[in-house]
Amino acid sequence: MAIPTLPPAAPIPRRERAAGALAGWLLLALVGSAGFPSRAADELQHYQQRLGQLFRQLDRNGDGRLERDEIRTNAYLQRHFDRLDRGGKGYLVPSDLR
Repeated sequence: MAIPTLPPAAPIPRRERAAGALAGWLLLALVGSAGFPSRAADELQHYQQRLGQLFRQLDRNGDGRLERDEIRTNAYLQRHFDRLDRGGKGYLVPSDLR
């Protein structure tokens, strides 16, 4: 009996990989800057700016929200969409990602 195999995954473009990396970067930045509140605040502000930039790039129709079809190229958001979608609206807004 043959074991079914999955087709190879399509490569994820660089900017879409950034969303998952940003979450890890923020965690490292906050842990690594313990005792340095101003540095942590600067890094948090930088993270939020980058997150806003990514949100605007993914929001193809410019309506200020991300629907499932707009995030299909972002593996992290696809995987966590239901958890991030606070209130079950069917779309994500910037505050859902913070």
